[in-house]
Amino acid sequence: MSSREVQLAYDPNDNIIWMSFPTEVELNTRQQIAEHFARVIKFWRTRAGGKKTYFVVNFDNVTINAGELEFYAEQTKRAHELCAITSVRYGGNPLQRTVTRLAGMKIHMPSNIYETRDEAVAVVRKLRAGELAAAEAR
Repeated sequence: MSSREVQLAYDPNDNIIWMSFPTEVELNTRQQIAEHFARVIKFWRTRAGGKKTYFVVNFDNVTINAGELEFYAEQTKRAHELCAITSVRYGGNPLQRTVTRLAGMKIHMPSNIYETRDEAVAVVRKLRAGELAAAEAR
């Protein structure tokens, strides 16, 4: 996976890191999964300066190898503990959505997967406003 395959942007006003995959990406191996999370963490450190942020992730065009679910879950947990207030996801194929839900269950975190970007952003706004607790998000 090259750096061009994951697109990251930081909005300091809303304290959101936007993540998307403009082209088809498959994270099949532990090395690919680890490199992906290392890239995201490096971006977060550089752009957000170590301040925990909201992550809004467009899951279109990305697939995680279900055979590496344990490792993916571990990497997700480590990244969230380090740099995320929470992650809210949208889109994606049914397999990706299922793998993400299973990973969340393994690490006792809500998967926060929604159909559309608008729904995901609305959840971040409610969380920020205190109208919704992270545990209540789905």
